Amino acid sequence: MKLKNLCIVFFLTIVGQIIGQTVTGTVTSNSGPLPGANVTVKNQTKGVVTNFDGKYTLDNLSNGDVIVYSFVGFITKEVTYSGQKEINVFLDEDLVGLDEVVIVTYGTQRNTPISVVKSEDLSEFPTADLGQALQGRAAGVTITNGGSPGSQTLVQIRGVNTFGDGTPLYVVDGVFTNSINSLDLSSVEKVDILKDAASLAVYGSRGTNGVVLITTKKGKAGKASFTVQASAGIQEFNRRYDIMNTTQYIQFLREINALVGQNGGPDDPIGRINDDPLFDGNGVDTDWQDAYFRQAPLYNVNGNINGGSEKARFNIGFSRLSQDGVYIDTGFNRSTLNINADASIADWVDIGQTLALAHSETVLPERFEGRDPLWNIIGQAPYVPIVDQNGLFGGTASGDLNDARNQIRIQDTNDNLSRFSSVIGSLYATFKLAKGLTFRTQFGLNANLNLFDAQNRAFEEGGGRFENPINFVTKNRQTVSQTIFTNTLGFDRDYGKHSVNASAVLEQTKIKLESSSISDNNTVSSSIPEVFSPNARATSFSVPENLNSILFLGGYEFDKRYSVSASGRRDTSSRFAPENASEWFFSGALGWNVTNESFFDVDWINNLKLRASYGETGNNRTGNTVNQFLPTLGLNLPSSINNETATGISPNNAANPDIRWETQIKQNYGFNLGILNDQIQVTVDYFKNRSEDLLIPVELAASAGIPGNAQTGPSVIRNVGIVDVEGFEFTLGYNDYTGDFKWNFWANLTTAQNVVESLGVSGEPIERARLNPPFAAPLNRLAVGEAPFHFFGLVADGVYSTQEQIDAELPNNGNAAVPVQPGDVRYLDIDGDGLVTLGDRAVIGDPNPDFTYSVNLRAEYKGWDFNVLFNGVQGVDAFNSNIYYLEGLDNGLNYGTRVIRRWQNPGDITDIPRFRFGSNINNEISSRYVEDASYLRLRNVTVGYNLPSNWINKSGNGLIKKLRIYVQGQNLLTLTNYTGLDPEIAPFYNALGLVDGLGIDRSAQPRPVTVLSGIQIEF
Repeated sequence: MKLKNLCIVFFLTIVGQIIGQTVTGTVTSNSGPLPGANVTVKNQTKGVVTNFDGKYTLDNLSNGDVIVYSFVGFITKEVTYSGQKEINVFLDEDLVGLDEVVIVTYGTQRNTPISVVKSEDLSEFPTADLGQALQGRAAGVTITNGGSPGSQTLVQIRGVNTFGDGTPLYVVDGVFTNSINSLDLSSVEKVDILKDAASLAVYGSRGTNGVVLITTKKGKAGKASFTVQASAGIQEFNRRYDIMNTTQYIQFLREINALVGQNGGPDDPIGRINDDPLFDGNGVDTDWQDAYFRQAPLYNVNGNINGGSEKARFNIGFSRLSQDGVYIDTGFNRSTLNINADASIADWVDIGQTLALAHSETVLPERFEGRDPLWNIIGQAPYVPIVDQNGLFGGTASGDLNDARNQIRIQDTNDNLSRFSSVIGSLYATFKLAKGLTFRTQFGLNANLNLFDAQNRAFEEGGGRFENPINFVTKNRQTVSQTIFTNTLGFDRDYGKHSVNASAVLEQTKIKLESSSISDNNTVSSSIPEVFSPNARATSFSVPENLNSILFLGGYEFDKRYSVSASGRRDTSSRFAPENASEWFFSGALGWNVTNESFFDVDWINNLKLRASYGETGNNRTGNTVNQFLPTLGLNLPSSINNETATGISPNNAANPDIRWETQIKQNYGFNLGILNDQIQVTVDYFKNRSEDLLIPVELAASAGIPGNAQTGPSVIRNVGIVDVEGFEFTLGYNDYTGDFKWNFWANLTTAQNVVESLGVSGEPIERARLNPPFAAPLNRLAVGEAPFHFFGLVADGVYSTQEQIDAELPNNGNAAVPVQPGDVRYLDIDGDGLVTLGDRAVIGDPNPDFTYSVNLRAEYKGWDFNVLFNGVQGVDAFNSNIYYLEGLDNGLNYGTRVIRRWQNPGDITDIPRFRFGSNINNEISSRYVEDASYLRLRNVTVGYNLPSNWINKSGNGLIKKLRIYVQGQNLLTLTNYTGLDPEIAPFYNALGLVDGLGIDRSAQPRPVTVLSGIQIEF
């Protein structure tokens, strides 16, 4: 009997080898099931692709077959088949993070270049927002931030594509949002950055500036796990401007007094020096920079609980971040809570929810009367104490020719506190209607409440020149609620060598903004930050907005060699008049996997994929206000009639009923190359974007009869101009995971050339970005044939030494209203009329970089890990307004020590002009303020150690699974020729919240050197 059974088993084994066996399984990654993964048999033609749930079935297997599991952007894994019925495989994401198939919000998108940033990359940086952590991590992505903790971050994808709102669309678990400051990095599983036409067109009006897909951590089946991470450190910024001390400054004032009555000198002598010729500062020599900068602490704590069964899974995350600024009385605090859950309540239906709650508080540097803080810090007299002997804040007296305020007093008596609470969440259900056919419905909510409180308390400075007996309070309240209802019918199925996917989507988005503001003088007490006067000024408004969309998306792949995808989306926006409200956006993409061709036989190349895509996207962003096509009336211009105040009614805006969609045509051509089983990876992309009918605020004449900004006057939104962006992206990666020493390397480089091709019918240049004070004229300009937001002004070339030099170069100088004098800045006479006029202005700088790049190195050895990240920007110019603060020489403020060698007598050879009291041509916008702001920065260095498991088990009785300690340094080294404090410069925003200029250094808080240590524990 036993022999008979043995024979039967042997017979069945032989038959199984002859007719082949079947294996099923699931391919997963850190983010869950991995649809679209390739499951093939090595050296054979058989293979399948995983479905939407990451599942696969592979037939006709024989013992000894090697099954290869691969997916672009993940490390290929091989498993030898030995009769298993089920093989589940987990794929690790690779070092470069490249992709060609992505699960977008509405379905599967093929043949698209995507940059993937993993959770471990993000969690390395305890920063206030996701944007800063992305810096240097992805090709084609440029990050700029103001430096102050909690300040706004601008993410630009592939150059400047619009003159207005250039921020990308952020999608958090399928919910659209415009802000990512409320997300804690530890709650993010991965970030997919979409850049080309095929992937962006499916988002229609929202995708024109790129899309950032943020996937938060989801629950996984298995025993519950708990991880916690804590870090703490200090931040310092030790770079300082070289400013005159008390002795140097007093000598400078004496020299100014000697100019009274002369050309360029003050009208009256400086009283403090004139009345007391022996004044020496009374032994006071205040270093105002050291008083304003400080060593700032930073700490971050986060935790995560994850677990569940095959039927239901959950993930709970929490965090607390506290970051003080290196400027006194600035900082950012945030608390977050994330709760995600999903369940399979039946074989045919899955349900789930996501929820991200956050509350943050931000205190930014105080700007009093329009002055940047460093203007006061640099200009304040060093003989003024911070606090005088009477306990009052120090200040200048009426006898000083110095109107700088005590910035330390301003930080103390003025408050600005922004409290931001947000919720991003969704409820969804997926119904499996038939094989490959699903219906998904999702309701998403993105709501936030922003409370802004500002108080200017009563004060008195010791010098007696500046005081304010009144307490002024302002309170702004703004809520924004956005609901997104999305219904998707999807089909995804394989038919032998054919793979087909398609989606049909209906989506409705409703947005409502409500804002109120109240302000008044409070003469009762500075200790009461409230408004209770019957004369308080209060305003409020609300703005509804609707966006209705339909979308069709489809893709086809044959034999894992040829693939095609296409989409069409129609958006209808309430921001435009009904006749202009709707627009269709189409896209298409092609792909060819050359390595799967029978004729391709190159052993050392395991992946070669060619890609091409073309598509259209739109933009309807017109700033913080909508319905620009309709005029509105408001209560403005109060007037006195018969000794009574009457409120007048006037237009609030200049309406333009003809505004329409801003459109963008995108092209992308590229390839992915994998060598030696993806040990070496190369990706190259060429992109070309054309944006038409750009939405931009255009200034109107003051006679338009519409109230406007005090500096710019009224403006109207118009469709003006065309801009082209053309460039390349290169990514190179190498990894070596064999042996005890494992290491990898990746680098990326992006070039983008931006050119304005048209500015409407008139073609007249448009000037943007006013920094007034100190500059009355705009700093950036848009002009046909030039880069957007370039600098335009006079071209400075030294200082005139003698009158003879002026006469030789400017023969008509005597005809000028204010002739140039020896010691004035030597401006080139561009138009050759023998005068220095505004006609001599030219393009003097470009804030758009020639290229950006980054390099990342990682290594592991027996528990030790090392990570270093460099990033750089090359060929970028900046307008350094600090040069005016340091060398303006138009009043009695303190200046940098370079002014000691200014021009004072005929024949002096110097590059520092003479002292010239009041507004004058020496401080006109010119190349004198424009500098090369290229830099290479050591962004991050981390050294960590994972304690051996046997150590942990002995001390923790098996409770602790992993324990890692690390030290980290951020911004440790910056190589640059820029003379400002920091070459990374935040965008210039206007009152509508749109980017109004680039590359303008207005003394933002610099990025500090940060050193911290931390611990990671997994239970």
